[in-house]
Amino acid sequence: MIGPPAFDRFAAVRTRIATRLGVLAVGSIAPVLAVAGPALASLKPDDGSVPGPSLGAGLTILIFVVIPVGVFLLIAGLASLPSALGKPRYRPGREWDHDPTWVQGPALDAGVASEGSARGGASAEW
Repeated sequence: MIGPPAFDRFAAVRTRIATRLGVLAVGSIAPVLAVAGPALASLKPDDGSVPGPSLGAGLTILIFVVIPVGVFLLIAGLASLPSALGKPRYRPGREWDHDPTWVQGPALDAGVASEGSARGGASAEW
């Protein structure tokens, strides 16, 4: 005999078919069990009919009012922090006292940009 026996080839086919059937069975049963989970919850002996102690008015106000307002104020404070530091800003018509910044590249050297000696704008310095 030169090659493997014929029954070995059929064993591989049977194994592949069995694997596919197993995957199909698990793939069919798993979603049904996942969806049926809430229906199976009624089988638990503790269904929540015995409530725990109540929170009370103070703790309820703390959890549902004070903590959310505190988080909001913290985020608002962090958002307004850069402008509250009081760094000097440029006002139109006033002297520019900051380091120069190369914004548009060689176009500035070609005379495209204007001189910026005009006054006016939101500062009302006409």
